[in-house]
Amino acid sequence: MAEARFTSSKKLTIIWIILIALTLSSALIGYLELSGLYIVAIVLLTVVIKGQMIIDYYMGLKNVRGFWRYALMGFVFLIPAIIYTGYILSA
Repeated sequence: MAEARFTSSKKLTIIWIILIALTLSSALIGYLELSGLYIVAIVLLTVVIKGQMIIDYYMGLKNVRGFWRYALMGFVFLIPAIIYTGYILSA
């Protein structure tokens, strides 16, 4: 009896593959030495997506409401926002 829905290990494997693809895309941008406001925004967006996926799935905080989820999500959004602001102000 084959089930159509994902098991937990299959779901985590797919998420892991997505995380690896995002990491490789950021590494490719660095290898090609691309720069500019939009490139920095794209790289920081991948950081936010990866951070959110790690918090939701690998740390298991997807359905948690409260301090820890909000604190970690704050860091995921705050640190890239500070970096992006610094990049804009330096230009």
